[in-house]
Amino acid sequence: MSNGDFAFDERAVMRRLLALIMAAPAEHPDEKWGRSSAFLSAAASTYFLLDPQPRSGVKRFVTRTLERLVQQLSRSTQQRQMEYRGQVRGRIAWPATFKARYGQDYDPTRFVCREVRHQYDTLENQLLRYVVARIHDCIRSVPKALRNGACCYGPGTGDLNPRSTASELADIETVLGRLRRNVRLWEVPLPDQINELHLLRAKTSRVEEYTEVARVYEHYRAIVETYSWEALADASKRVLLLPPDAGPAGEPWIQLGADMLRGQSLVRREPVAAPACRARPVPAARRPLLDRQRHQGG
Repeated sequence: MSNGDFAFDERAVMRRLLALIMAAPAEHPDEKWGRSSAFLSAAASTYFLLDPQPRSGVKRFVTRTLERLVQQLSRSTQQRQMEYRGQVRGRIAWPATFKARYGQDYDPTRFVCREVRHQYDTLENQLLRYVVARIHDCIRSVPKALRNGACCYGPGTGDLNPRSTASELADIETVLGRLRRNVRLWEVPLPDQINELHLLRAKTSRVEEYTEVARVYEHYRAIVETYSWEALADASKRVLLLPPDAGPAGEPWIQLGADMLRGQSLVRREPVAAPACRARPVPAARRPLLDRQRHQGG
């Protein structure tokens, strides 16, 4: 689906969105959305995928960085000796070769060779596998009402026309589909969880693209894994995800968009106590004349 021919009732959706923004909220978003964990999880996954965050945006990472990175995966190098008969692979280890030939029965076709093997099971590649797997999970979590709707990017992104959400997601899915053919990446075991050592190795790697992997993970952790309303609302400054129409299926998503644009935070702020005021001594020149005379007389 191209961005120019998708069904989006922009007038009806925007009219309903504006009405909700101008109306007084019936309840605090904490009470309103806190009871809908599955709904918020789907929202967080979709916003994570389509947030055009300059340093950690998923679409930018997948379409610009990912394929370049998998061509230069970090690796550890190991050497091992292998015995062959009638063929040579790698460099011949002659002392070991002579020992093998004359060890039991003489066999002049024996060769012991040093082979260099590259292992791709590194911490930064484990982080990459984890991030790619979570992006797959988020794509599967996108609700139909949003997939068939529109992405409305903010002024700072340079794209003011609503774009097809399905088309934006298809760009990501196409690259991930090609990635399945990369044998080296899929040989890396998928970790159960990510720790600070994974992030440290990625951020200090000589391959700069791993730093972006770490940033994408940190954005995922903030908006999806640990879930933060503030992170979700912050994403709405750059992109607003809306359903294709203002029907019953799309109403909750329009309400969510209105709440985010209204700028309310789920974090309750405790009232700040006013600082205690100290009584300042009244200057002598401002005291009543009688008090000043008594003070001088005493």
